[in-house]
Amino acid sequence: MPRLEQTIDAVFSDRDITPSDVPQLDLYMDQVLTLFDRTLSESKRTPEDKLLTKTMVNNYVKEGLITPVRGKKYTRDQIMQLLCVYHLKQTLRLSDVKALTGRADVDFESCYASLLEEKERMREYIPELLRSKVTGDVSDPNGRLRLCLALSEIANYLRRLCESMVDAIPPEEKGE
Repeated sequence: MPRLEQTIDAVFSDRDITPSDVPQLDLYMDQVLTLFDRTLSESKRTPEDKLLTKTMVNNYVKEGLITPVRGKKYTRDQIMQLLCVYHLKQTLRLSDVKALTGRADVDFESCYASLLEEKERMREYIPELLRSKVTGDVSDPNGRLRLCLALSEIANYLRRLCESMVDAIPPEEKGE
């Protein structure tokens, strides 16, 4: 089993789709899926995992998480919106994601670029924080469970913080 330090390094070395990776031209669905799969493949837990599917994208449009597609092509802004949805859905319920992304008054490219900047800062200090504060022998079943419980609880605190921010959005802004 890999040492905790190696696992931390691997997790925090993931690659992102940058705004410069997104073409200025509108893309067909298959091109959008290829962009996600080619660029984010290291994020897959197993090679068979799908990061994004046609059904997922169609459901996001149908549920109002991203703006409706005109014709068969996705605009650069819709792709940025989809990138925001992709990141948020890892943690939040789709109704919460919709409250954040299903809007016309957001500059998705700017928000996504800000996410990437924040991620770079987090990549600098979170691994070191984890190495210095988190203890446990991941080769021991008890140590592994203790560590996963602690990390899971940290994730719960952060999810609850996001949910509190979503809950503070006035109902008229959520489209309720």
